[in-house]
Amino acid sequence: MPLNRAFRGGRHAGVLALGVGAAMAMAHAAGPACIPPLTYLPLDAHIVGRDTHGVAALGTYERISPDGRFILRSYSGAQLGKVSLMELPATSSGAVKAYRTPFSNEAFPVQGTWRYLVDVSGEHYRFSDIPRLQTAAKPLFKGGMTGFYAAASELGPWVDRGEGSSGSGQRVQIRSLSWPQNADSDAQGVGPLQVAAIEVQDAGATAKVVNTVGPRFICGHRAAADGNVYALPMLSVDGAEFSAIPQAPRAGQPSMRVYGLAPAADALDHPCDLRADLGLSPSKAVFGFPRAGTSAWLTYSDLGHVYVHDRDLRQTFRLEHAKHRVLASAFPGLTRDGRVIYGATWRDCADAQRCPEQAGYVVADPYQSHAYRSYWKSRGENAPKACITHDEVAAERTRFARFHGLSD
Repeated sequence: MPLNRAFRGGRHAGVLALGVGAAMAMAHAAGPACIPPLTYLPLDAHIVGRDTHGVAALGTYERISPDGRFILRSYSGAQLGKVSLMELPATSSGAVKAYRTPFSNEAFPVQGTWRYLVDVSGEHYRFSDIPRLQTAAKPLFKGGMTGFYAAASELGPWVDRGEGSSGSGQRVQIRSLSWPQNADSDAQGVGPLQVAAIEVQDAGATAKVVNTVGPRFICGHRAAADGNVYALPMLSVDGAEFSAIPQAPRAGQPSMRVYGLAPAADALDHPCDLRADLGLSPSKAVFGFPRAGTSAWLTYSDLGHVYVHDRDLRQTFRLEHAKHRVLASAFPGLTRDGRVIYGATWRDCADAQRCPEQAGYVVADPYQSHAYRSYWKSRGENAPKACITHDEVAAERTRFARFHGLSD
């Protein structure tokens, strides 16, 4: 995705900065049940190809599956084609696998379940067909919002229970969000927001659209406060919220904000109530999974660093690094168990001659970050969650595999 020059980030006032080199000490303190605070998974250039600097090629637009096992990445390089599906290993000693896909750049998942992956044409593919068939996979149906700048989420009981199976003979409701493209490359992804909803009858081997609502422009009643032009919107995993930067707010500067949407997929109006304002303009803010009684966390990158934002605490935490010259790439994602996963380049030591640059994926536990723990220590309280455990990660991997009929 072309970077919009207006959003190259500013200063993070109030952000809790992190120290470097605390990873091993934190892992020891957390206990054996905790996952490592940081895991680095390098890519094999023989599999993914090399970029112009000779380093293993990274994508520039990446989406993380709910269990953190798969990454849908665009601009994958000449060796893998426009869009590839990457599979991360269950352990840090495994290799990252790559699958080719039939998609165009900026393809996206239907969030929540990843039941479908969507090409920019609106063609929906069953997720499980991609690792199995790769470029030979065929679309099931076409619908929803289309174009480079689109996102979609599945509405329904999975939000609370996380149950069910893909293609089990059911009605599936999907809400999609998009915004117009502009001929000016510096202004792509900037404009009024639109949503559409489709209802799909999924019979397993086949699926078809049985009802469509929209597309409709949204947030019109907020024009007096925010104007009607937004940038870098992202839909939440349950389709109930979105994040975006209003470009011409009537008061203050443009900043990343979170808005609520009407819960019903066929709602005639989408009143976009303001729910949070981060007070800064980073890259696209990606939602985590909502938990009972709490707001979904956000994650984003800015100036090569990765952050998580706890909306209930109104605090932003910068995730530290355990390597040298780490530079985050594309967009990070939050898994259902709370891990942050992102593409990056790094070196294993400060000496560029002995430790050449590597590229791959970083898996971080934000609960073990120095900033998160320091925040609770400053309050004289124990953090509500000490870490993400191996059991939690394994449970999500099993849940996702069972839903899609994959082997663990």
